Amino acid sequence: MPVKKKLLGGILFYLAALAAIFLVTGCGRGAVPPSTLQPLQEEKDKTTEEVLPPAEKVVLFFTSNATDKLAREEREIVVAGKDLKIAILEELIKGPQNPDLGSTVPPDVKVLGVKVDEKGLARVDFSREILTSHWGGSMGEIMTVYSVVNTLALLPDVEQVRFLVEGEEVETLIGHLDISEPVEPDWDLVEK
Repeated sequence: MPVKKKLLGGILFYLAALAAIFLVTGCGRGAVPPSTLQPLQEEKDKTTEEVLPPAEKVVLFFTSNATDKLAREEREIVVAGKDLKIAILEELIKGPQNPDLGSTVPPDVKVLGVKVDEKGLARVDFSREILTSHWGGSMGEIMTVYSVVNTLALLPDVEQVRFLVEGEEVETLIGHLDISEPVEPDWDLVEK
């Protein structure tokens, strides 16, 4: 009888050890611990739904066709890794969405860079087309300059704008308006 008890005790010990191993390893192949299921489901949800970058609400200034003033146009833009100021100016160059407004910057102009110093001076560097593609006229030049300045001045860190063309400071765009010094916004040019 003692041999049978030892044998029975050994078998019970073996079965208990085997049960413990199955419990620890998840009872077999393919079992996934519950803690890893949740991140997998979250990853699946990310791939099944479209993930859009956040949009920024901005105000742009364009020429009003009804007056000789600037008019506001609100727009949501996706910045997507770009500098916000460059993205805003690129939207300004695209022109208005409202058919009652007119463009202020020639469509082939490129924004080469924007740097703002600690005093709020934004140095905006445009491609040469801001000079060569401009449609002309003193009012046209005024609208171009102040659409850029007023649009950027709505940002909290911009007080004035200095115009550059391909890295060089310019005194005027087409000869009618002196921009040899930094330009402050002119809110009197905006429709009320």
